[in-house]
Amino acid sequence: MTEINNAINWKKINLYILIAFGFCWTIALIMKLAHIEYGSTTSFIIIGGLYMPGPALATFIIQRFIYKEGFKQYGWRFDKKNFRWFLYTILIFIAIILLTFAIIGLFGNTHIISQFGQIDFSQDNFNFQFKELLKGKLNIDKIKLPNIPAWLFFIMMMAEGIIAGLTLNIPFMFGEEFGWRGLMLRETQKLGFLKSNIFIGTIWGLWHLPIILMGHNYPNHPYFGIVMMCLMTIALAPIFAYVRLKTKSILGACILHGMINATAALFTLYIANANELYSSIAGWAGIIACIILTISIYVFDNSFIKNYSILEQDILTEQKLVI
Repeated sequence: MTEINNAINWKKINLYILIAFGFCWTIALIMKLAHIEYGSTTSFIIIGGLYMPGPALATFIIQRFIYKEGFKQYGWRFDKKNFRWFLYTILIFIAIILLTFAIIGLFGNTHIISQFGQIDFSQDNFNFQFKELLKGKLNIDKIKLPNIPAWLFFIMMMAEGIIAGLTLNIPFMFGEEFGWRGLMLRETQKLGFLKSNIFIGTIWGLWHLPIILMGHNYPNHPYFGIVMMCLMTIALAPIFAYVRLKTKSILGACILHGMINATAALFTLYIANANELYSSIAGWAGIIACIILTISIYVFDNSFIKNYSILEQDILTEQKLVI
């Protein structure tokens, strides 16, 4: 096996960012020029089918056509020996959701910071929020509300989110994660746990800039929403890196990402007087929750932090890597 090069390949990283951002932001510009409204069916198709795969496409172009290398070092594999960590990923997802709700309850339900809103599992609140969620998309007068308790619907949505994260959402999340937790993680690993993930989180957040301006996640605060998105992705990045390296597969990060995306509506349905800057994973509640979980990694798995820069460095480091 060839000796591992300890130098960070900034040329490769910068080239990756240029290609990924150039492709995705061009797609966003075309949407803008074509007057395609964010939230429309067409916009979802374009974002899901073209914008989101951009980071993975950039990784493929760089590895296959520029550096003429393979993909295994970026998590393109599945090791059955780490199967238990895929199960732990589900628990990490549940912890993120429940801890975010706990933060909202701590600050919002006690009225310490009213902007967090209030957790409300009452049937009246659920029915109202459900109709609000569908307003403008469907004729709510003809919609029959679910005839089940709000708390049971919450459990069902959590289960549905887990199933979606393990199945349908994987291809869409791969479009992002093969870039962020694939090429970017491996190429910046030598910076160490915090510096690597702050850098990845910042780039990941800025990548969202055009769709944030269109109304993604923060429709009422499009400009400050860019800052919030970067803070959120910086907070999430260490947890995603933890899952990616513990599962030893890009699939782990895809699953976690997919489960989180599939359950975004939970915060709309169960938070009364919600504020988009506070009351979700994309707001302060989620940011604080992820910081707490990152601190937990420091406390309970400090060896992971200490060895972060060399994890998986023994996996086929030759110039020619096979898929």
